[in-house]
Order: sequence, then C-alpha cells, then structure tokens
Amino acid sequence: MAAVLPAALELTTAYTAAGDDPSLYWEAMRRVLGESLDGVDPATAMAQLIFGLCALSGILLDQLAEQTGQDRAGLLAEIHRVYLTG
Repeated sequence: MAAVLPAALELTTAYTAAGDDPSLYWEAMRRVLGESLDGVDPATAMAQLIFGLCALSGILLDQLAEQTGQDRAGLLAEIHRVYLTG
C-alpha cells in the first residue's frame, strides 16, 4: 500500500483543496499522470495509480460508513443514485 497510496492521496488532496479553482486538481493530475507515463514501466505505474485510487476509495467509504452509522452497501447505492443516475 505504501507504494500505491501517495499519488492517490495527492490527487484526492488536490481535489478537495481545489474548491472554486479546479486548476490545482488538473495540475496535480497532469503531473501525477506524467510521472507515471514517463517512468521506466508506465503500465505498472498506471496500474498502481488505479489500484491506489481504488484502495483509497475503499478506505474513505469505510470511514464514511463508520462516521454515519450506515452500511457500505447503502452508501454505495446512495452515491450511485446521486452521482451516476441523477
């Protein structure tokens, strides 16, 4: 996890810090993707980035479930309803 979470945390932090100015997030995204693609093994780097984002999503979902007293399935259904099906 230590190898895959830093980039995911950086992107998540940039997203939350961007507020009204999304350029901070896009700058971080371009840099992280650029570093991944310019490395020795771009395919592995991209897979690690995707895995890191998925792992972080799971961690944050568990934290949200714990804080709200809801179960994970209910939260996922609500997130799907709000953000994917409108």
